[in-house]
Amino acid sequence: MFVLGFHFPASMGNIIPDELVAEKIAGVDISDVKEIKLLMGTKDKDKEWLSYTNKETFLFRALIHYFKEENPEKLQKYMIYMNRYQMSAISKRVDAADDETMKLCHNLDSMEQFRIEIA
Repeated sequence: MFVLGFHFPASMGNIIPDELVAEKIAGVDISDVKEIKLLMGTKDKDKEWLSYTNKETFLFRALIHYFKEENPEKLQKYMIYMNRYQMSAISKRVDAADDETMKLCHNLDSMEQFRIEIA
């Protein structure tokens, strides 16, 4: 089973505890990131930039992990729906007290296209 690109043994089945995924994400270096910028939408008139700065959340670390994975030049990167869905689903359980994160999760659950970059 793969969750956010991390492999978990098949013996664990389809339900991977959030704590195990959070352990994998905990090692992600976020020290060089002040802000995550997400470009939502596909058409010029429908595009909207979203900013996310809450470093204390699972979602922040998960987004940084996704962005840095196989992206040594740190170029803008398209987000795959499955990854967005998994990040959002876990974050809604572990970061539920954070309003900024819940608002971003709502956007990530949409069928809009997203591109991510960091600052």
